[in-house]
Amino acid sequence: MVILGKVNFSPNINKHNNINLDRSSQALTNGNWTIADSFRAAYISWDRTNNLSSSQTQNELEKERYFDYGEFPLEEFYSLIIETTQDFQTGNLNHETIIGVEVIKNPFILFGESIEPSSYALEILTNSLLPSPYLARDFVSKKNYLGLFIEHEINLSDRLSFNFEGTLDVVIDDTIDIPEIPFVEPTENNNFYPEIALDYQLTDKIWLFASFEYAAEPIAGTDARDLPLRAEIYRGFEVGIETELSNNWLATLSFYHETQNNITTIDPNEPDFNLQINQQISQSWIGELRGEITPGWWVYGFYTYTDATVTKDEEIQIGNQVEGVARHSGGFWTSYEITRGSWQGWGFGGGILVNGDRPGDTTNSFTLPSYLQTDAAIFYSQNNFKAAISVQNLFNAGVDNDGEATPRSLFSTLWFQF
Repeated sequence: MVILGKVNFSPNINKHNNINLDRSSQALTNGNWTIADSFRAAYISWDRTNNLSSSQTQNELEKERYFDYGEFPLEEFYSLIIETTQDFQTGNLNHETIIGVEVIKNPFILFGESIEPSSYALEILTNSLLPSPYLARDFVSKKNYLGLFIEHEINLSDRLSFNFEGTLDVVIDDTIDIPEIPFVEPTENNNFYPEIALDYQLTDKIWLFASFEYAAEPIAGTDARDLPLRAEIYRGFEVGIETELSNNWLATLSFYHETQNNITTIDPNEPDFNLQINQQISQSWIGELRGEITPGWWVYGFYTYTDATVTKDEEIQIGNQVEGVARHSGGFWTSYEITRGSWQGWGFGGGILVNGDRPGDTTNSFTLPSYLQTDAAIFYSQNNFKAAISVQNLFNAGVDNDGEATPRSLFSTLWFQF
């Protein structure tokens, strides 16, 4: 198989192969005005299994379909981006504006875990439209995403800059051309994400930064009282300081505060349904250190302290810790690339990620133990070509105790630019 452009190939040890094709080209440059386009395609293949008929038992169904869709980027099969960049000046202010449009074609969306399809639907979908191992009960519709984004940066002075970013995602439903199937229903999923940021260079080696962001995420479905789930709302701000310790070392200390409303979780009294927590607040202190020990030898480390609690709700006790959020977490990564000789361009790296004890449910009835995740990689870089093989969670840490931990996974990446 010959593929031109940028290729990312990521086979997972467990259940699937994932191929991403990203081809980018700059189409027009005229002074300070640039138009660029890029194309990305993702292909996912699953281990082959037999499609299941309605005559098979639930036990057979669960055994045959032992995989988790949620980990895989099914929402991005084909993506086309066109953007313009323009630099200009008004008075003493320098501006840079990026405006773009992204079109995403998504052939398959899996929302239907609670759907009970008819035998007619099973016969039509299973035999003609769905690839193995998808079932009719998994299939709702195709989606077309239209994303509009803008980024505007203003240099207010030699030391102060202001940045605004905004993204509007619009979903255009495209059902499967079988209108007789009653459970094929459009799912609203339009989103708007604005973010503003300020950066100030205090001295030649010290920078201050602050940002604010907002997000609204529509949620489909109903709760145990058959009331529709509301959109999840996120509002957060971050302030921090970064300093250059030496020519090759940077240290960062930041504080992040986020207010989350209508957060969806499993109803402790009705496990088959979801409920939404009115409000929970997360506050994090983050310290980072990164730098180069010798030419080609890079290190990075971080530590995070997080206090995340429920602050408003009628059913969940106020003051409970947020499910799955550890107070203490941290990590370390180091990599070395050979910079001269016949092995120039080859490199390897490794690191650890520590996740501390954390509540296992919204009622804080039990605690998940801490775990240490080990990662490793080997890579090659030369001119416009890069390749890498990496292993995430080498020893499968945290998987038995915490379903949220990423199981041992193998990823390979090829990157070519022309």
